[in-house]
Amino acid sequence: MKKILFALMLVCMAIPDGYGKTKLPTYDVRPANQAPTLERPAWPDYDVQNENSFAVFSNILEVKPTASGKNMGTGGGLWTLYRCEEATYVTFDWQVPSYQDWWFFRFTTGSAIIDADTGDQYLLREIEYFPMDQCFWVHGQSGRTIRFVLVFAPLPLSVEHVQIFEASAPTRRWMDGDAMRSRVFDLDELRPKAERVEKQGRVIY
Repeated sequence: MKKILFALMLVCMAIPDGYGKTKLPTYDVRPANQAPTLERPAWPDYDVQNENSFAVFSNILEVKPTASGKNMGTGGGLWTLYRCEEATYVTFDWQVPSYQDWWFFRFTTGSAIIDADTGDQYLLREIEYFPMDQCFWVHGQSGRTIRFVLVFAPLPLSVEHVQIFEASAPTRRWMDGDAMRSRVFDLDELRPKAERVEKQGRVIY
């Protein structure tokens, strides 16, 4: 019996710390995207209080409903963060209610990913294919889950805990312009559950 116990102790000592845990690769594959159809550009004299002056888009990228994203508590939808070397991509997936075919959105300059440990802010650079700082309409997407891809500055590998910050903007009917900040997330909580890739060195012949 003593020999068996001693053997079990040796086995336990040989198992490395963290055995059974999944270590995420360094970088993710950036999310796919596609250009929507611009049906009407914004008026030259765009006015946030006049919805007729907003740009109109259709054929937005449609994705399958998924539970892998996180609700930031800043207005609904599911957010997923893709840590890439050249930039940080954040997808915002929103299921368009079946009872209404016209919805407007706005993404604001000054929004950022905040390093919750240092306070450093990694600013929003663009939202692919859509205007910044202007409301815009999407239509023809009733009952579908659509995706927007936001591009932020790249995150250093030292960043482990983050918040999503949405900057303030002019308020109008059906849209609160107050700034909003999510709770603190472990960064890996926000990363996709698939399509990850480990950074690799060059192959030299």
